[in-house]
Amino acid sequence: MQVKHGFPPIFDSRARVLILGSLPGDESLRRHQYYGHPKNQFWALLAAVFGQDLPPLEYGRKCAFLLQKRIALWDVLKAAERVGSLDAAIRKERPNDLPTLLSRLPDLRAVGCNGGKAHQSFCRHFGGWLDEFPREISVCRLPSSSPAYAAMSPGDKILRWRRFLDSALAG
Repeated sequence: MQVKHGFPPIFDSRARVLILGSLPGDESLRRHQYYGHPKNQFWALLAAVFGQDLPPLEYGRKCAFLLQKRIALWDVLKAAERVGSLDAAIRKERPNDLPTLLSRLPDLRAVGCNGGKAHQSFCRHFGGWLDEFPREISVCRLPSSSPAYAAMSPGDKILRWRRFLDSALAG
């Protein structure tokens, strides 16, 4: 079984929101980009929430957009065994060092888990630790931006993401 490794976080110390995926899929790994698969809805969801145009080929601009909006991005998992790209195939998870990242984000208010697997892994590896964290940080399970998650319409996904981001970034 192949061990796959994620990317470093995208953040600066001003972040109010941390969005966590599970682990990059094969196309994202090949492109060296978060949410690099052209059918993944992540960047389109953010563009719709903020009313912005995020061209499909300008990854650096997308990352700068996140930082401008005070959003950090990472994955719960540092590495795992997985055949293919589906979250259901993830085995032998190794978590990222989220406590260190969170200590570098003094304005962080909320963590949004992009899908069920990210949320499940976050709770498994960090739920107890977060209970002891010295400041209040809300955690939200967001509908997955993956094209494999078709149980919710793109419009409903946008509404859920907008509610979460508006609340976390307000003030």
